[in-house]
Amino acid sequence: MKIEDFTLPEFVFGEFPIKDDSFNDQRQFIFHKGISLIEVIAHDEFINVVFEDKTSKQYSYFEEDFTLVYHTNNTEYCIHNEMQVLDLAWEWYRKYLLWEDIQ
Repeated sequence: MKIEDFTLPEFVFGEFPIKDDSFNDQRQFIFHKGISLIEVIAHDEFINVVFEDKTSKQYSYFEEDFTLVYHTNNTEYCIHNEMQVLDLAWEWYRKYLLWEDIQ
């Protein structure tokens, strides 16, 4: 196996592994191709978040609402526009939620 075999997948999930009862405990992130950083905001965890000057989009999973918002947006370097990437990231994250529900 060579280092070239270790290519980044389209999406990578990240969260703070050490929970210390801080604000960061509930934060989750999606990295897109290692160039854009998207945060997943669960509306039941974070209320009244303002997304000024940030590209974002709201989604629902059963009775839960989420917003995906860019912290770093470098979608100009990929074949999809920023809203398409958010939709693809949501579909990827939704599959993760489905998987979590059956564990």
